[in-house]
Amino acid sequence: MHRAGMLLLLVALAGCEDKRNPAEVRDDVQTFSLRANWSATAAPVSSTVSGALAIKQYLGFRMDGTMTITGAPGASYQWRIFKGDCATNVAAANNTAPTGLVLFETIQSYPDITTNTSGAGSVVRTIAGSLDSLTTYSVRIRLSQSATNWNGLTPIACGNLQRAAP
Repeated sequence: MHRAGMLLLLVALAGCEDKRNPAEVRDDVQTFSLRANWSATAAPVSSTVSGALAIKQYLGFRMDGTMTITGAPGASYQWRIFKGDCATNVAAANNTAPTGLVLFETIQSYPDITTNTSGAGSVVRTIAGSLDSLTTYSVRIRLSQSATNWNGLTPIACGNLQRAAP
C-alpha cells in the first residue's frame, strides 16, 4: 500500500509541469505601465542656449526621454540629469550626501547632442532608472568637452524637472 501511494504521488507530480519561464525578458512598453511624466525647460544661464526634456517613466526601472537643444549651429552639447535643483551650485561630497549635485545614472546615459545648421538638435534615449518623486532634479547643459566627468557646476542652461501623473 505504501509503494502504491508513493507511485501515485510521483505520477501526479510528473504531470505538474511549470509552464512559467523565470528567465523571460519583457521589454515591450505595453508590458510596463506608465508611472509618471517628467519635464523641464532649460533656460539660458549666461548663454543663449536653451533646451527641453520630456521623460516617460515606466514601472520596471525604465524611462524614455527626449532632450532637445537650441543653440549655435553645428555645436555639440552635453546634457545630464542631476539630483538637486538649478539653485544648487555645489557638488555633493559623495553619491549619498544629503546636499549638493549628484549625477543621476551614468554618463553613458547621456549622448552628446549636435545641432543642425538651424541650431536645433535632439536625442531620444532610454535610461535605466527611476526618478524619486520626493527628490528634486535638474537637467543641465554645457558645451561638449573631452572631460566627461562633469559635476554639474557652471551650466550654460538649466531647468528643474517637474513630475506629473500619467
